[in-house]
Amino acid sequence: MKLQLRHLSALFLSVLLTVAAYACSASATTTETNSAETSPELAKAAQDFNTYCSVCHGRDAKGNGPVASELKTPPADLTRISARSDGLFPADAVFKTIEGLDMPLAHGTSEMPIWGALFVRQAVGEGVLIEDAKTAARVATDRIKRLVRYLETIQEK
Repeated sequence: MKLQLRHLSALFLSVLLTVAAYACSASATTTETNSAETSPELAKAAQDFNTYCSVCHGRDAKGNGPVASELKTPPADLTRISARSDGLFPADAVFKTIEGLDMPLAHGTSEMPIWGALFVRQAVGEGVLIEDAKTAARVATDRIKRLVRYLETIQEK
């Protein structure tokens, strides 16, 4: 158990370092959307996608990121979420997956980081008051909702 935890910690650290390197070396271009909507909120979500998701899912969201070949379960093609759901985008299910509360069996293992927890920690910072935690939870929830809206805009027609 301790050895397995050490391996998971090493994998997580290497993924984080890869994400950081990839984000720093990547060009300023973002994944294009099928939607004409280019609001500042979607721009933030596209930036989050490129920072946190593209290392596994690829800049084009097709599951071909630089660390995809290192994972036991290949990352999903995020442009086909609607196609896999009878043409309807399952926003609630996507939210739960990103948040980390509902990891689908098809995902294999918990190799996908639990972004909800990370976003809350980033929002809380050093704050430990209840109000700080509530605010952080709202900020993280809003961030995930933006990311879900962004993913909905990149669905193949």
